[in-house]
Amino acid sequence: MDNNFYERGEYRHRSVSAKAKDSEKRKNTLSKITLLHLALALVVTGILFLACRGDGGFSKGIKEFYASTVGGRDMAASELLEVFKKAAQFTFAPTTSWDPEVTAQKNEEKTSENSGGEEESASALGETEEQTGEKAVFSPVCLTVSPVRPVNGGTVTSGFGYRVSPITGEYSLHKGVDIAAEEGSRVFAAYGGTVTEAGYNSVSGNYLIIRHSESLFTTYNHCKILLAAKGEKVKAGSTVALVGETGYATGPHLHFEINLNGSYINPGWVL
Repeated sequence: MDNNFYERGEYRHRSVSAKAKDSEKRKNTLSKITLLHLALALVVTGILFLACRGDGGFSKGIKEFYASTVGGRDMAASELLEVFKKAAQFTFAPTTSWDPEVTAQKNEEKTSENSGGEEESASALGETEEQTGEKAVFSPVCLTVSPVRPVNGGTVTSGFGYRVSPITGEYSLHKGVDIAAEEGSRVFAAYGGTVTEAGYNSVSGNYLIIRHSESLFTTYNHCKILLAAKGEKVKAGSTVALVGETGYATGPHLHFEINLNGSYINPGWVL
């Protein structure tokens, strides 16, 4: 008995030691990569500095490109910082599938005219950033309460982010995910709340917007039938609609959006 005890203890000690070594090895690797990145950044910065100071053809080309980019005027530091922020957001935008570790896809937004001939936007649905002024956040997001998936099963056919629209052919921003499912499949409320909008427009078809708190809203578009009315209180997991292909749709699916603090977020991080 004593021998077995010491053998087990020794095995545990070896396992802990191995894990510690692996952790240390990963830290060393990360440190080396970071130093390499810094060195490369310094080298590139030095080359550009020397090139811009010179009078050769390469230097003149860089200066002319800079002048044409900024429109012949000096840019403030805040403007340059904003350019870098936008570039970083686009470069590191996460994906739009249920798995938040896959790389981001590029999605769409669209406005149209309603059946009465008047121009309408999908402002209530958050599909037109230019018109609504709403913002999309590409950073990882975590909510303290897990939602109910809006559709059982289904396949994500179009993610959150930028892409070429299959309908318009334009490269634009899409503020939700499209989940393909059989027509007539049940659509569930992600959280409990109050239905603030229930209606139809030519872009989103039959749609619902549910208010869950002062800062959290979810949207359900392209539904075949709406089963909840404006002003109705619903519980998390309640059936609020059926999957359809009304509005701008290439097949039966649910377009699902999450709006947090006035910005549209990637549902993939939450789901």
